[in-house]
Amino acid sequence: MRSKIRSFVVMSFAALALLSARQVAHADQTWQAKLGGQSKDMGKQAIAFLPNELWIHAGDTINWTSGSGDIHTVSFFIAGQQYQDFTVGCPGYSLSGTTFDGSHCVSAPPLVAGQSFEVKFPKPGDYKMLCLVHPHMTGVIHVLPKAAALPHDQAYYNDQAEDQQKSILADTDHGHKDMDKMMSARVISGKASVAAGIGEMANTAAGFESLSIVRFIGETVEIRAGDTVEWTNLDPALPHTVTFGTEPGNPFPPSANVTLDADGARHATIHFVGESVHSGFLVAAPEDQVGVPVSAPGATVLRITFTHPGTYDYICALHDDIGMVGKVIVK
Repeated sequence: MRSKIRSFVVMSFAALALLSARQVAHADQTWQAKLGGQSKDMGKQAIAFLPNELWIHAGDTINWTSGSGDIHTVSFFIAGQQYQDFTVGCPGYSLSGTTFDGSHCVSAPPLVAGQSFEVKFPKPGDYKMLCLVHPHMTGVIHVLPKAAALPHDQAYYNDQAEDQQKSILADTDHGHKDMDKMMSARVISGKASVAAGIGEMANTAAGFESLSIVRFIGETVEIRAGDTVEWTNLDPALPHTVTFGTEPGNPFPPSANVTLDADGARHATIHFVGESVHSGFLVAAPEDQVGVPVSAPGATVLRITFTHPGTYDYICALHDDIGMVGKVIVK
């Protein structure tokens, strides 16, 4: 009898241990991920979900924390829904801790460095995520049934995020090895040329990501009165502005004194130091139209003619807080 009781007790403890192990293995978990990254001087921006592909269980939550001076959103749309501009949102924005199961859209507001946003995923499925500020910035969340085994743990995703960020910021393919020389400010027939940002896109199995140089290349230009300076956005990922004088409250439309040249470039004339000119968004031609918001109009080029000598400071109204500024010296 004692032997039978002992066997029963051992089996009972074994069953309880197995049940406990299963409960621990399938307890709801909160995963950590990053939104964007940057170099120490903030001049290089990794426009990416870090990592951009995760496998989790139904019922789990993911917490994204912004690691970038540039703004980002975490957004999930339902099948067939057209993306909106980041100022519109889902439409609207969701509170952190919201739930996404594919039946309604969810979007964080634009997040700055250090801010976080959580989404819980109660239903198995494969869900595409994107940043409405940078619509090419995409990734996938694979939500598996609770009984399924997960391929990776949090430590793996931490290492992957760090490696992914280093790879993007290092730009190891050297595709733009002559970029600094090619895009330095130069004067040709009275016209100076400045690159208003450059960038490079890459794709992974889960989506797209990019490196952006958030600087005016050849940011200080010396010209003569009557000359014209031309700014070109060469970054396929980020919009930029060229803004003189008072920064507008709404950076989207150009100022009223900006007109169009025959080739579609925007053009303005500045007559005195302190006069305000705002380009509106300068947007490079998309490499891939898929996922581009319906409300993302913009030109690639701005030209400004300077009629009088002086020193004219300018900024990118979207990225001046991370160092995108310049100067035109008119002799």
